Amino acid sequence: MNKDLHGGNIYKFQRERRDNILDYSSNINPLGVPQKFIDIAKESFDKLVNYPDPYYIELREKIAEFNSASIDNIIVGNGATEILFLYMKALKPKKVLLLAPCFAEYERALRSASAKIEYFELKESENFYPNIKNLKKEIENNGYDLLLFCNPNNPTGQFIKLEDIEEIIKIFENKNTKIFVDEAFIEFIENWKEKTVSLLKNKNIFIMRAFTKFFAIPGLRLGYGIGFDEDILKKMWEEKEPWTVNTFANLAGLTMLNDKEYIEKTERWILEEKDFIYKKLSEFKYLKVYKTECNFILIKLSNISSENLRDKMIEKNILIRDASNFKFLDNRFVRLAIKDRNSNLKMLETLAEFIEYRG
Repeated sequence: MNKDLHGGNIYKFQRERRDNILDYSSNINPLGVPQKFIDIAKESFDKLVNYPDPYYIELREKIAEFNSASIDNIIVGNGATEILFLYMKALKPKKVLLLAPCFAEYERALRSASAKIEYFELKESENFYPNIKNLKKEIENNGYDLLLFCNPNNPTGQFIKLEDIEEIIKIFENKNTKIFVDEAFIEFIENWKEKTVSLLKNKNIFIMRAFTKFFAIPGLRLGYGIGFDEDILKKMWEEKEPWTVNTFANLAGLTMLNDKEYIEKTERWILEEKDFIYKKLSEFKYLKVYKTECNFILIKLSNISSENLRDKMIEKNILIRDASNFKFLDNRFVRLAIKDRNSNLKMLETLAEFIEYRG
C-alpha cells in the first residue's frame, strides 16, 4: 500500500465504500467544528455576494489581539501552507538548516525557492529533543540563511523550551540568519501563551500558525504568520494572491478566537487525554512510547512493521499514520492522533489484537 505524504486521506477509503472510518492519521481536535461558528455561518450566506476585504483588517486585528501583537505583524493565508510558501518566496534562502524528522511541506516550500537543505537530526537517543549545544555549534560552524523547525514538533510531539530557543538566537545577533518556527500545534501546549517565541518580538523570527488543528477546520483553510521584519512582510504581501482567505474562513477566525468555552474545553480535554493514552500505550509489550506535549503521540514497534500494522488497522476501519517516510525514522515508527475517550478506547482495543499487553 502506498504511503501518503500526509495523514488524513479518508477519501480513498470512502471511495472503497468503507463506513465509520476512525482517522488516527490526522491530528485534528476531536471536539469538531465549534458550534458557535456553525450557527453564525448558517446566518451568513448572504455575505458571499461580496468579495472579502483583501487586507483582512478586522481578522488581522483579532489575531493580533489574541497574540498581543500589532496588526502590522500579522499576515493571513489559505491555510498555514500558503504562509510557508509565501515566506520562502520573500526570503529566498540559499542555505537552510532543518530540524528533522519534520513536516514534509517544509522541503517542498524550500525547494520551490531553490534552497539548499541541510538536516539536523533530532535523535531518538535524546528523546527527539534537539541537543542545543550541538545545534549551536552546527550553526556557528556552517553558516545558514535560515533555521526552520516545528514547535511542538510533528511527528515527535516534543516542545523546545523558550530559554533554549533564546540560546540559539544569541548566535544570530551578528549574523544575517533568520528563524522560521511552525507553531501549528502550540495551542495544545499547557499555558502556551507564556511559551511561544512570538513573545520575543525578534526581527529575525517568523512564526507560522494554523486554525486547522485546534479549531478542527482543515477543510476551511485558514492560517497566519506573525513577523517583526517589515521588509519580509512587505514582500510576502506583494507575492500574495488576492482573496485567498474566503468569506467563511474570515468569519471563522473572527468567531473562534472569541469562543472561550470551546478553547477551555479543548485545553481540559488534551491535558487529560494525552496522559491517559500515554499510560495505556505504555502497557503494550512491543511498543516504545514517546511522551508528547500535544495532540498526537509517536510510538516505536518491535514485533511488526509500521506498514503491516497500518494495513491491519485499516482492515478494522482505523487509519493510523505510518511514520516511516519522515526523515530519520524507519518502518518501526507510527504516529497516532489523540481523540476523545470512546474513540481512544476503541483504537487501543483494536491495537491489542495485533500487539500484546505486558504480562
